[in-house]
Amino acid sequence: MSKSLPFQPDAAVSAREGELRAFLLRFIGLTLLSGVTIGMNKVLATLLGLHLHVSNFQLAAISSAETLAMALGTIPAGYILSRGNPKHLYAGVSLSLALAFCVLPWLPGWQWVALLMFLVGLCISLRIVAMSTVFLVRLPELGQGKAGWYKGTLILGMQFLGPLCGNYLIAQLGLKAGFLISALMFAILALLGWQVLPDNTAPRKPAGQGALPGAASLRELLRLPIVRVTYLFEILASFTASSVGVFSILLAIRVLHWPAHHSVWLMAVQGLSCVLVLLFLGRFVLASRYREQLYGGAHLAIMGALLILGLWPSSIAYLAASVLLGLGLGVNNLVNTDNIARAPVDKARVSAHLTLFGMVGGTAGALAAGRLADLTGLRNVFLIWLAPWLAAWLVFHGSRWLRRAPPAAIPSLAPTAESAP
Repeated sequence: MSKSLPFQPDAAVSAREGELRAFLLRFIGLTLLSGVTIGMNKVLATLLGLHLHVSNFQLAAISSAETLAMALGTIPAGYILSRGNPKHLYAGVSLSLALAFCVLPWLPGWQWVALLMFLVGLCISLRIVAMSTVFLVRLPELGQGKAGWYKGTLILGMQFLGPLCGNYLIAQLGLKAGFLISALMFAILALLGWQVLPDNTAPRKPAGQGALPGAASLRELLRLPIVRVTYLFEILASFTASSVGVFSILLAIRVLHWPAHHSVWLMAVQGLSCVLVLLFLGRFVLASRYREQLYGGAHLAIMGALLILGLWPSSIAYLAASVLLGLGLGVNNLVNTDNIARAPVDKARVSAHLTLFGMVGGTAGALAAGRLADLTGLRNVFLIWLAPWLAAWLVFHGSRWLRRAPPAAIPSLAPTAESAP
């Protein structure tokens, strides 16, 4: 018996590592397929709006209805999930989405499409909260090195593989068939979610662990410079990404005169560039001694992309702008996430704020871009978007570079007793 004792811990560790690897592979597979489905649906909804001959603002309303509903549904979804079974909720919501996408292509007007997309967004908010909560619960076991895998994989599906699949299905089978295939994918996701997700989301806390430290209320959080900067640049990023995401297809069709089945490449190139940063450049960016310069440079890249989209209407220029935008958004998210992870704040509260602000920013960005496009022209929207980016850059980067001051360390970002009012 004594000879078997040293072997038993090794076997237990090996079995646990195998279980974690299996969970991660299944979960990332579920995330990727979910992202592909969402990305397909963005293309399908946009092309359905064009099929209905809608205006720029009506198209933005269709696109933003889903995002607005996701924002409104985030907090109720968390409340429901904390009292329910994520496996059952995910499967039930996915089947409801399958039914909704069977109905969408037969709706008579854009108002009905926008209304149903709003209901779709409410369902998707519950799915997102379920998956992100499960991932965060298991992340301490998986290791912080995997922290970017969920978002990176989701974006890979949403902004690259999904749009390409949606574009291909429409080109080969037609718009209505594309919606039916999307409905089938939601049904498949219901089955996969039933296999992958657990019965509850109770976190595994180490013995003796107390409440989460750090600032929690919005007022306390906003007193921290790092939180203010992160919130501002995340809102600007979602504002910009949603505007470009909604209108990149229109740019390709109306400005570049690309065929409809090629127009999705602007969105796909941007998404792939962002994913490459999130999955492969995290260590390079975050461990670099020039991290703050890379952060400021990422925001300059975003502004450069907006300038190109507004002034140089050519295929090569627009593809370059998509790459710049994806790289800039990726570095922006990496640095913001790491700053918050190291700051003395309640991580759960900040994560909820960032999710909500991102969705609201995305909704406002799409609606504002649609209205401005009707009033000033589509390309001028991107030049208008330069103004808030330039102001934010001058305040948070330009002044520091002009003073040649070193970046403040993360521990010093908390307000001191002397600085407190």
